[in-house]
Amino acid sequence: MEQITVKELLQKDIRGKVVCFPTDTVYGVGALYDDEIAINKIYEMKHRSKSKPLAILTPTKDIGRYVESINDEAQTLIDHGWPGALTLIFRKSNLISDKVTNGLPTIAIRMPKSKIALEILNHFGPMATTSVNISGEKELNSIDEIAEKFNEYIDFIVVDKEKLNYKPSMIIDCTNNMKIIRY
Repeated sequence: MEQITVKELLQKDIRGKVVCFPTDTVYGVGALYDDEIAINKIYEMKHRSKSKPLAILTPTKDIGRYVESINDEAQTLIDHGWPGALTLIFRKSNLISDKVTNGLPTIAIRMPKSKIALEILNHFGPMATTSVNISGEKELNSIDEIAEKFNEYIDFIVVDKEKLNYKPSMIIDCTNNMKIIRY
């Protein structure tokens, strides 16, 4: 695992690579949203069940191409909750690989508030992401802990002093009736 600045990361080719970076909530681990090799590494790293799809982080509120449709209530959540610690679940469009959603018809998507995360996403595009931890365990928010536990899986970790809130994002299912999944 190479510890680098965001500026250094932007000079790298991250296809096939797993990247760890701070978000506005917790440290995230991610890969290009269409990079099946790196996405598989994330599942292996986390011992994550294939029934638990990854979320997509996006640099923009314009998510129409990634989702089937956005109703008025969901658009209001996007307008007032993004960027921020709010993940929304929609029916996915055909652009999203079944590898990201593990064959599920839905996708979780979020626009973070973190300047670093947005800089990465604006440069590379949307990323399939999740928190840095073994599935079901507490999120890791120390670079030393992350390096110790996941050194062999993470290719790049962005080192920065950005303040995290250490609480995962709220999740709302927007597919039918609005339903809070995690608060």
